[in-house]
Amino acid sequence: MTLYEEASFIVEKLSLEEKCKFCCGIDFWESFSKDELGIPSIMMCDGPHGLRKEIKENFCFTSNKVEKSTCFPTSTAWASSFDEDLIYRVGKALGEECRKENVAVILSPGINIKRIPICGRNFEYLSEDPYLNGKISAALIKGIQSKGVAACLKHFAANNQENNRYTVNAIIDERTLREIYLKGFEIAIKEANPWLIMMAYNRLNGEYCCQNNYLINDVLRKDWNYNGCIISDWGGVNDIVESINNGLNLEMPGYNDDYYKNIEKAVKNNKIKEEILDESVKKVIELILKYKEGKKIPYRCNIQEHINLAQEVAENSAVLLKNTDNILPGNTNQNIAVIGKLAKEPVIQALGSSKVNPNTMDNSYDAFLDNNCKISYADGYSLEDEEIDECLLKEAIEISKNKDIVYLFVGNPKYTEAEGYDRKNINLPKLHEKLIYEIGKINKNLVVILQSGSVVKMDWSDVPKAILLTHLSGARGGNATVNILLGKKNPSGKLNETYSNDLEDYPAMKFYPGDRNHLEYRESIYVGYRYFDTAKKEVKYPFGFGLSYTTFEYSNMKIKNNNDNTINVSITITNTGNMEGKEVVQLYISCLNSKLFRAKQELKRFKKINLLPGESKEVTFNLDEESFSYYNIYTHKFEIEEGQYSINIGSSSRDIKFSSIINKSGTCNKVPNYKEKSPSYYKLYEKEFNPGIEEYENIYGNKLPITTNAIHPFTVSSTINDIKHVYGGDLIISFINKKAYKFSGADRYMQITIKESLNDSPLRLMTMVTRGAISHKTITGLVNLLNKHYIKGLLEILRNTKRF
Repeated sequence: MTLYEEASFIVEKLSLEEKCKFCCGIDFWESFSKDELGIPSIMMCDGPHGLRKEIKENFCFTSNKVEKSTCFPTSTAWASSFDEDLIYRVGKALGEECRKENVAVILSPGINIKRIPICGRNFEYLSEDPYLNGKISAALIKGIQSKGVAACLKHFAANNQENNRYTVNAIIDERTLREIYLKGFEIAIKEANPWLIMMAYNRLNGEYCCQNNYLINDVLRKDWNYNGCIISDWGGVNDIVESINNGLNLEMPGYNDDYYKNIEKAVKNNKIKEEILDESVKKVIELILKYKEGKKIPYRCNIQEHINLAQEVAENSAVLLKNTDNILPGNTNQNIAVIGKLAKEPVIQALGSSKVNPNTMDNSYDAFLDNNCKISYADGYSLEDEEIDECLLKEAIEISKNKDIVYLFVGNPKYTEAEGYDRKNINLPKLHEKLIYEIGKINKNLVVILQSGSVVKMDWSDVPKAILLTHLSGARGGNATVNILLGKKNPSGKLNETYSNDLEDYPAMKFYPGDRNHLEYRESIYVGYRYFDTAKKEVKYPFGFGLSYTTFEYSNMKIKNNNDNTINVSITITNTGNMEGKEVVQLYISCLNSKLFRAKQELKRFKKINLLPGESKEVTFNLDEESFSYYNIYTHKFEIEEGQYSINIGSSSRDIKFSSIINKSGTCNKVPNYKEKSPSYYKLYEKEFNPGIEEYENIYGNKLPITTNAIHPFTVSSTINDIKHVYGGDLIISFINKKAYKFSGADRYMQITIKESLNDSPLRLMTMVTRGAISHKTITGLVNLLNKHYIKGLLEILRNTKRF
């Protein structure tokens, strides 16, 4: 009997009430159980870069009482490693820590595309490139699930900004959706089969993702044959009846009777067919049965090995952006200045649901001392105040004089990158930039160490001789950084996103942030390097870029056609330097003279290899038909356009070493051609790219689904912003804030997160934020008050609001 058949057998024994309870959580993190039938409750926990298990009596959205676990570098670092084997090992470690804590589901990985550099959650995502997203996330999922723990792939789909994330309507043409925003999910699902998929908060083309029939049924179930469990993001369900009817299996979280009774009532009123409910319950129970089977898999959880692995990831993901005069690596005999509070108090992770409680934490200052370095230190700046402090600046300048080398640590404050709100800009704090310029005037041997989870504007890049990007490097980032600076380790990370010169250079910024009714992805496929390389636009550092302490030579590119319509492409890489090092070999494909507008080239394969000095290795890539395909809106599937294709191999998108042209037969004669009505998409390099709405509607294939959701009458999905200027709105907001802040404790950064993110939040989310203290029925009462049904609303609030 398969697990699905066993789940079906169990469902037949459940009452309607029990079935409804299986479709929502019993609290913030746990599922319903039926012990008599051998179905236990399972725990789900956050954990994009480390297990975040909240202590049970403190279950809530903002709890800081969390079990200790290994804090790995954040996901953006994983993608910069370009190392699937390494990230598979991270997945295994996460799975082992879940097993140790009896956690069945870890809510990881998050693979939304980095469409704009200011998305507050970019540190938690992988890349601007869907292929890199798919391959790295597949490796992680395989590692997690090899330990009998469920990985949860998220957020499906098009959750590419935090501002308005609960209500924004992402309007995306079908080709762009399939090629850019869904492709990473497709790769991960087909290669790794995650046990869960988490739906996103936002709307997509007019419909909330949790009730989006196209995403759930057309794409996941039919096109990709996904058979796992589909879960909401926490508080992401707008309408549970519509969600269940359109294929959602599990709503999280759940409190009291508010959640399951809504489902039960809908079944009794024939708004949900019981066979549809049964199918959802089967998926949830099948998930629980998988975990029960998984617990039979032997495991060992060696925390010290995990900590060592966290350091290895940090060392393999750091990106050397500049190294003039080979100033790096430094050495222990130098007279060293270490400047910057971040050397002592690094930002190892960002804020939000991914924030873990590290079981250990190091720093670069101590690592220098452990290496017997002769150092002089100055704070340089405060981590609490972004304003320029002349005393701290003066001290840093004095200490930097007459030193053999200056290591200056810069980065953004802890609250800059977070779930729930976007960054205001991509600038460093003023004093950090001023330190770079002022120290550069008095000591030319300046090395900048940049701690950042996403793109930073770098007008100052000409000043230092070297720049090392360490990302948000986790619990052992301090030792990893110093090992690289002193040459114990050779940097091998490559950029997972394009670093442009200005925020305005990113085409999507012209349409950001949209509003509650629409956010047009008018730039279409032109995201990241697909835009910058096609438009021939100057950038600070291109996608895939990263230096090494050694040098590599590419030679002898060969192409072989196989009988199964695949192509083998091989190239020889030689370490021509004096130090062992790793190189990421990148393969891009260009379609030449296409009728369809296309990116100049697209990443289709990559491989990281280690080479001793003088050593050579042949790297071989196998290219299938899909590697040459585009998504055809006429056939609604990926097709190959007949013509010539250039296969390009290099060390970044702008450092192509070898190219070879081949011919490909087409699979469909009807190729979309938008050149007449949408000329902007074909002329990126000729003028500023700013397509009009008519041009995009031509590509979209219809009028844009700009919804006209009126603010009035108010509903449970109305946001705090919607009620700000309504009579009585200020009192309701004050009431909500009081309840929400109750759960932030004394944590300043958590309070900042709540304050910044609350205004965009729908009223229905307050049940989750306050751990059920504001119930669904209380929210309904507040909505009635706003709609001037005063007596009804007040009675509902008084009956259902808890005192605490």
